[in-house]
Amino acid sequence: MLLLSVALATEAQADELDRIRERGRVRIGVKSDYPPFGQLNPDGIPVGFDADIAAVIAKALGVEPELVPVNSANRLQKLDQGAVDIVVATLADTARRRAVATIVEPNYYASGVNLLAPKSLRVADWPELRGRKVCATQGAYFNATMAQSYLLDLQLFNGTRDAKLALAERRCVGWIYDEPALVPILRDPAWADYHMPLKPVLVVPWGIALRLGPEVASLERLIGDLVAGWHRDGTLIDLEQKWGLPASAFLARQHDLWTRKGADGGYLCARRADGEWPAECRNPVFVTAAETSGLAALGLQIRDATGLDATVLYDPFERALFLHGIAVTLGLILASAGGSILFGLVAAALVDAGLPVLSRAVLAFATFARMTPPLLQIYVIFFGVGGLLVSQIGFGLDAFGVAALCLAVYAGSANVAAFLDAAAVVRLDTPDARIGPRLLGPLFRLAFPAVTANTVNVIKATGMASAIAVPEVINASTSVLAEHGNGAVMMNLLMLVYFVLVFGAVYLLGAVERRIAARVPL
Repeated sequence: MLLLSVALATEAQADELDRIRERGRVRIGVKSDYPPFGQLNPDGIPVGFDADIAAVIAKALGVEPELVPVNSANRLQKLDQGAVDIVVATLADTARRRAVATIVEPNYYASGVNLLAPKSLRVADWPELRGRKVCATQGAYFNATMAQSYLLDLQLFNGTRDAKLALAERRCVGWIYDEPALVPILRDPAWADYHMPLKPVLVVPWGIALRLGPEVASLERLIGDLVAGWHRDGTLIDLEQKWGLPASAFLARQHDLWTRKGADGGYLCARRADGEWPAECRNPVFVTAAETSGLAALGLQIRDATGLDATVLYDPFERALFLHGIAVTLGLILASAGGSILFGLVAAALVDAGLPVLSRAVLAFATFARMTPPLLQIYVIFFGVGGLLVSQIGFGLDAFGVAALCLAVYAGSANVAAFLDAAAVVRLDTPDARIGPRLLGPLFRLAFPAVTANTVNVIKATGMASAIAVPEVINASTSVLAEHGNGAVMMNLLMLVYFVLVFGAVYLLGAVERRIAARVPL
């Protein structure tokens, strides 16, 4: 008995790659109940996206593949028990799973939550579902996050069958579920009038799993090199197309990342001398502060020390998304604030000119625009006028342009009153004075406090542009929050960004006002 135990222990500690090659076949666990990633063909043989990957791995190992059907409940159990050598079965790469298995990097795919809805439902972004009844299945890991992030009125059903039935009976506007599971439904002619109109959220990378232990090191490295090669040569994108899956943003980003080259002509994502991948090429969730530097190291140190998950600091993709959102917000501020001053000045000049019809019409328009909430204006122009244009001539309105225009007109209407009041003060000394080039100095000197207040208000209002999917900083923050559920961190960071924007604007406007005051005495 003792000799048998020693023999088993020795075999378990032997190099996994050598054992597989000596055996002449590799046992790979694949799903049989998750089309198109894993399903049984009429002959009872597993086929699908993951089964194809398993076949490529076996060929690279130089052995025969033995595909073993597994499910979500037993895939890691079979791996631990030695019933399979490798698991390629839609396995999300999480910290909990890394505690019981070796997850190969790079990740080979990713899945997220999406919405299956009738084609009659026209939505462009998740926030448009706020307050609406949405079907969901009980026990899904994303239910709470989706409800909290997008304020959905979730209608929870016991299983996918009941959720599909409720959707078909229009008890909800759509059904949120794991996107790969929704794709096969759309192939069913019975669901021809349905689609997935939104981008997936809460995207989680998938990994190929091996047993824990040093004996899998060489096998892990070989498979990691294989996956890196698939990202570079487009193998995974080809498989995605073969199995009718929607284009994955994850695979597109990975293909771009793993094909980048440095000045020496070598791949940027190449193994270091210690055999590890560079930090920027790994799953950012598992990168430590010691592996990186700068903002990324700071973000990881904060996460490890406090639990505050500032992903925009250590995740390059989300940092770029957030910085782009700030840049778009700055563009909105410049366009709407500058436009509001220009509109206010021109409209005030037209009103002040005393033209019989035009002056009254401009004043009436400015009064109406000032009293109409800017968000309502944005909705009416973008969805009302824009929707009519799309249906009639096939041409839609640019979301950024609509938001900037509406905000400029709203704040500019308040500036009209400020400039007219300033002109009235000037006329106390010069009765015949009219708003024009010669009056600009005194006008700005007198109206500047009100113009400053209106500019600050329009800066705060730029966040309304997120309602029509303008990728400004609120939209970017919501996207990050939806992926990670780090609401407290993102909302405080968002508040800090707006504080800096408003403070900076007030400081600059104050400097301008002081310069005007010095040059234009009253």
